[in-house]
Amino acid sequence: MLLQGNRPRVLHWYHAGPMLFGDWGTSRLYVLGLAFAFTGQASLWFMGAMAFLLVAVGWAYEVICNHFPDGGGVYSAARERSETLAVIGGLLLCADYVVTAALSALDAFHYLHLPHPHLWAAGGIALIGLVNLFGPTKAGTLALVVALVTVVFTAIIGLAAVPHMGEAVVTRPTGSTWVAWSQFTAIILAISGVEAVANMTGIMVEPVAMTARRSIWPVLIEIVVLNLVLTVAMQAVPLSVLGNGDPAQAFTAHRDDMLNVLAAHYVGPVFAGVAGLAFAALLLSAVNTAVTDLVSIQFMMARDKELPGQFGGLNRWGMPALPLLIGTLIPLVTVLLAPDVGILAELYAIGVVGAIAINVSACATNKRLKLKRYEQVGMLILAVLMIGIWVTVAYEKPRALIFAGSIVGVGLLARWVTRNYSKVGEWMLSPAGFPLVVPLEKKQRSVSDSTSPVPTDALPVSPFSFAQTSPSQSKKRVMVASRGNPKLLRFAFEYAKAQQAEVWVVFIRYIAVDVGPARSTDVAADNEAQQLNQLAEQIAAEFGVTWRFVYATSNDIADTVLDIAATHAVDVLVLGSTRRGALWKVMKGDVIQKVAELLPETINLLIHA
Repeated sequence: MLLQGNRPRVLHWYHAGPMLFGDWGTSRLYVLGLAFAFTGQASLWFMGAMAFLLVAVGWAYEVICNHFPDGGGVYSAARERSETLAVIGGLLLCADYVVTAALSALDAFHYLHLPHPHLWAAGGIALIGLVNLFGPTKAGTLALVVALVTVVFTAIIGLAAVPHMGEAVVTRPTGSTWVAWSQFTAIILAISGVEAVANMTGIMVEPVAMTARRSIWPVLIEIVVLNLVLTVAMQAVPLSVLGNGDPAQAFTAHRDDMLNVLAAHYVGPVFAGVAGLAFAALLLSAVNTAVTDLVSIQFMMARDKELPGQFGGLNRWGMPALPLLIGTLIPLVTVLLAPDVGILAELYAIGVVGAIAINVSACATNKRLKLKRYEQVGMLILAVLMIGIWVTVAYEKPRALIFAGSIVGVGLLARWVTRNYSKVGEWMLSPAGFPLVVPLEKKQRSVSDSTSPVPTDALPVSPFSFAQTSPSQSKKRVMVASRGNPKLLRFAFEYAKAQQAEVWVVFIRYIAVDVGPARSTDVAADNEAQQLNQLAEQIAAEFGVTWRFVYATSNDIADTVLDIAATHAVDVLVLGSTRRGALWKVMKGDVIQKVAELLPETINLLIHA
């Protein structure tokens, strides 16, 4: 029997909320300065308009999460309408992640006040890519802590500024309606990061709609309220202070570290120094998130046959090596070619706006979702607005259009080559005008993955469907998770024979990236799993024990072991002592320790050393 491993639903709202803030709330660190640089002392009007848009986008993504409980990011949601549209949305999201990494790294070193911040940013991106070569570390927990600390620091700045709100100088926007619209689109990157919550629904605890709602709205309220408070605080600072003694330089002098200036002005320089470290840490964690997101979306597209198979290759630590190289190199080159926060902000907007526009419009026109009337109308209005913003950015920022177009173009070309690989090969190998005919090999039958138990005797012949007899529901179940340790397998089968139990042999392919909702996996292409299956077959025949083979993919082995054991009500779980070194345990955690702490009391744990 084969099972496709579903990721366990362990993400509560109090986990998802801080994770969402780590993506969505980071934009405040550069949006405040950009708003003041673009709109001056009329910033409050534009940030107020942005607040309404943020609420609308947050509401739309609550609806999307409700209808896509297994993952509602643009690539997954748009795929129900059109595969090509989904790929374009995914590629626009890639453009967004590229600039997120570059912009966050550059701004982090602006907050640290280091010389040549673009060089430091390039070095930081390279180091983060190198660390991720060994798979994502436990930086997620650290990122949540940094995000919460940042919220506290930001709230302190806001509270300290409240007594000075009356000193704010707020002017009305000047110029034509088009000028005001153009200035509004210049700060549109305040919405960046909202896609993160839709991509989390596949691991949210049920009911997903409630978990998503509780995750989105506290973060949204914090962002809207504090953004407005800090905007007023920014406009209450004397221009001479903002301009370092020169009022003429006030609007641009601190474009890239405005929050640090507010911290120093309202609280004090020591506090500003400490807060600057926290802000920089949050921005660097955003770089790590962007790099891993870039890897994830490339890997998902390769698994869906939208990119060449090489993009799905894993190194020994479960990390897709080629996507990681691309996901590190392109942001690094981008920050070196565009070492300016303003330029990167231009490039940023077109990707995130395009991805949100595709996601919202695809959902609003998807009849299968059975949206309520007001939901459909509201999302259609938002879709039109986002498309209008996208067109404006594309028209006014030709560099952004060229940047996003290049990424989408290269991605679509790679997709075309992937889908027409045999034709391309024939064309390249054949004489001019004479196609080369290559006989096609017959495909072997294979077992389709399933998320529900199927009787073994009903499965077609396959290297992954073996059992001496049909398993009995009344028998005890001994589950052994292994990567091919023969001593561990023999111990499990010998124990099962003594207990007159059946054996569930579980192979978990570690994938170090978040791959979203479960999709079918080509089990037959996993040589290590095949070898384990053959070994288990031999040992099972030797002991005369009924057995099943379970295959799963996961980025958290302990959680998947627990999920399979609990879901299928095994009686005994057998694990072998890990052969991994101390560094692996620090980076990934000790599987046995986590399983032992969380295993239900009804399941006994045997550890074979």
